[in-house]
Amino acid sequence: MQILTVNAIVADINAILSKHGVSEIMQLHDITVTDKIVSDMAKRCPRLSDAITGHLWPSVRSATVYHYTSREAAESILSTGIFRMTNIEKRLNDGEIVTFCQTHGLRGYLESDASGSPTYRALLMPQLFYASFTEASLSQKDEEYFWRNFAASDGVRLTIDITAKNPNFRKIVYEPKPGTPIPLLTELVSTIRQQHGREFVLQGISRLCAFYLCGQTYSREREYRALFKTWPDFGPQPVGTGPTSYVEVPLNQMTDFGYEFRITEVHASTRPNMPDHYQFDQRISQ
Repeated sequence: MQILTVNAIVADINAILSKHGVSEIMQLHDITVTDKIVSDMAKRCPRLSDAITGHLWPSVRSATVYHYTSREAAESILSTGIFRMTNIEKRLNDGEIVTFCQTHGLRGYLESDASGSPTYRALLMPQLFYASFTEASLSQKDEEYFWRNFAASDGVRLTIDITAKNPNFRKIVYEPKPGTPIPLLTELVSTIRQQHGREFVLQGISRLCAFYLCGQTYSREREYRALFKTWPDFGPQPVGTGPTSYVEVPLNQMTDFGYEFRITEVHASTRPNMPDHYQFDQRISQ
């Protein structure tokens, strides 16, 4: 392969990164170019993918967040000291992974497998577990929205301090309108495809699908999401299978997969059944 071709690809990548506000500058050794693809999938330190991911979905190292839930779920969390991360297949019909793949032309994930199911259902969903939170600075109107939609009539709001060594504690990116892709990703894919006849592959794209939602439907939720991808030989293993499966996260300790959840306040109309060491704040109904 001619060095001029690789140099041209690197130059185009750097021009696009700069245009979209990414300060890192890539070198020849940061990418792998074959006859078909451009990527850093084989690199021990994937500088290009990390730069793009860090710009679009920066990791959050610590945050104080709210988690609205039912009284039954809250009492279970408080009495057992265990927080559950849910399998992302629970959101199958909410268009999350589908929306991202369709908008960004990830056709391989959308194609049907031998069983007739879309590839993403077997390839991505079984290993991905998540927990959703919202930022703690909310207007009264937004507070009422969360109580109404996520905490029902007798629900509970937990205030949680989250510390994350796991890089997959991030804010959701909301699609501004249906079918509008992220400009940086779109320009990289189209330029490398049209100018150089190759496909650009971003490392970690399967996990990033879980941080993308339709803005018209969900943007007011200002969601933080903690994500964990299970591995057969590392970390906690799922309990159960399918959309009702979950991963257990012990409270008040840094887990070996990089999350520490500390509940600092319990907010509800009446005190839930919970240990005395938790601070309770009574909610005054509006």
